[in-house]
Amino acid sequence: MIVVTGGRSKQRSAVYKAAEFAWDYLMPRIRNCDIWIELKKVDGADGYCLQTDAREFEVEIDRRLQGDDFLTTVFHEMVHVKQGVRKEWQFNEVSYKTDEEYRNLPWEVEAYRVQEEILEAWHKK
Repeated sequence: MIVVTGGRSKQRSAVYKAAEFAWDYLMPRIRNCDIWIELKKVDGADGYCLQTDAREFEVEIDRRLQGDDFLTTVFHEMVHVKQGVRKEWQFNEVSYKTDEEYRNLPWEVEAYRVQEEILEAWHKK
């Protein structure tokens, strides 16, 4: 289940479609997962993903983003959802001091790479 709140109606619709597309791209066989996406002003990042239970996630997306930046942020956070579902994400076990160290964490490297793959597939659909 995907629930989108906040932002404008058009944004909610776009985020729902993008999240659903990413879900089908990343986890086509997974059916029991709950994702709450909130569109709001986010400071310090374009978005966040928090795993609240084994298959429950809260995602925040900065509602001020536009175009492909908006879409890639949704796709990026959905990669983190996939990583959480498949237990590929050990965010709480790692520390970092710089933005560069953060971007080089294995799950961030994958999320930045795969967000572009999903964006390309999105534009081809």
